[in-house]
Amino acid sequence: MVAVYFFSYFQRAAVPGTIFNELQSDLGLSASSVVLMGSMFTWIYGGMQILVGFLADRYGGTRTFLFGGMIMFAGAACFPLTRSIGALHTARAITGFGASFIYLSIVKELDRLFGTRNFTAWLGVLIAVGYCGGMTATLPFERAAAAFGWRHTLLAVAALILVVLAISGLVLRRLGPEPHAALPLPLTYLGEIFRQRRCWPLLASSLVSFPLMFVIQTVLGKKFLQDFGGLSSPLAAAAILIMATVSTICVMLGGVLPRRLGKRRKPWLLAGALMILAATWLLLAGTLLRAPGWLFLIGYIFLAASSIATPSSTTTMKELNRPEAVASVISVINGLAYIGSGMIGQAGGWILGRYHDTASLTAAGVVYPQAAYVALCCFLTLLAGLNLIFAYLMPETRSRMLAPETRSVSPVPPMF
Repeated sequence: MVAVYFFSYFQRAAVPGTIFNELQSDLGLSASSVVLMGSMFTWIYGGMQILVGFLADRYGGTRTFLFGGMIMFAGAACFPLTRSIGALHTARAITGFGASFIYLSIVKELDRLFGTRNFTAWLGVLIAVGYCGGMTATLPFERAAAAFGWRHTLLAVAALILVVLAISGLVLRRLGPEPHAALPLPLTYLGEIFRQRRCWPLLASSLVSFPLMFVIQTVLGKKFLQDFGGLSSPLAAAAILIMATVSTICVMLGGVLPRRLGKRRKPWLLAGALMILAATWLLLAGTLLRAPGWLFLIGYIFLAASSIATPSSTTTMKELNRPEAVASVISVINGLAYIGSGMIGQAGGWILGRYHDTASLTAAGVVYPQAAYVALCCFLTLLAGLNLIFAYLMPETRSRMLAPETRSVSPVPPMF
């Protein structure tokens, strides 16, 4: 199952960032149209999280996992086979819809298979394997696309998705029938989350902190290094690979270090926000001063290192809400993060598109001018400053479950 999640993360990280120029030159697309391929994926993925969490709780993780996996395979296989712009975007939408079922379905199955005692350890394995899929979407995918073409490479990936999905289905059949719970849709719990003022900074930050890192890693970062940093496609992909590796290491450290250093959450949240602000300042200064490519790589590493705050952010949100609403809380944070990724990515593509008339067309693709990237980095720095304010306003839980501010919860009748 985590092998399927590996390819799910690969799909969201590989397109369009690693092959941005190839898509733009092969299909004659604008920057906004290319970015839309990534934005559609993340918007649909994020928007589906609350519903997927409910469906996995009610019908079981195996059913939703296999359903979503088959849809993800269909979209992944169709994308490299189509040539019209509309069909390409439709295929990405289908892939995003299917991929939205994978993570929460596996979380549900981890709870069923391994229980509370081993749940955290296996969740760490799940996240690490997913991030490895993001790492494979950088330099390894770039080299395979250069050797065999991006269409053939993505077709091979789709075939591998089908293989691991079939193996998963055969193994899961041996586990016996899943529990089938007649649960009401937890609208009351969701309303309580959004009514709590102390949750607002965390909700706002989830739209910015992870998306800033994710958009650079998966959409705009490689093209920026090629256009402005003067790096070749393999070197730019290698830089993104370094970024993904640092992010994987830091998110694992972020789950361990707070327990050993006083069980406090807010210092890690502030540290992550400061790293994001430092990264965007470096990128902005580098574009203004026409700095060499290695300076931008340092900025990328700072962005990746901000992942150390991710476990603390998610855990703080859990500790501010009712224990029985944990699944809903995770789905809200996860959904907002990917909705924010789509919004920021699309805004970045729109900014670059505003400078299309002054861009130059080369054999590698469309190269945007300095002014375009200065405007882009100003936008990212503004968001990073807002995120630091959100982090400052976040409450400190000290690893304790705090009673919700809104205590009256009336039952809701089942809707399905």
